Amino acid sequence: MSYSKNDVVTVITVAGEYVGKFVSEDTSRLTIADPKMLVNGEQGMGFGTGVCVTGEADPADMTFYVGGLVFVAKTSEAVVKAYREATSGLIT
Repeated sequence: MSYSKNDVVTVITVAGEYVGKFVSEDTSRLTIADPKMLVNGEQGMGFGTGVCVTGEADPADMTFYVGGLVFVAKTSEAVVKAYREATSGLIT
């Protein structure tokens, strides 16, 4: 499947699940902007403030090496809405 720049995609890796805006992909890497790590808590699913527990909060982008990818999928509309609220600060 191919994606256009700024499409919101879900990236499943061996380390976890991430949502972000598609930037680029080549034979060895996939880059997303405004990445958010999905986390599960007592109140259900939500977004972490970074992409890993010890990483900086809210990085501008994240590059994955394809060897660690399990798959990339179109993100559900409900999660896209929650993602846009989390990254823009606007409630829709």
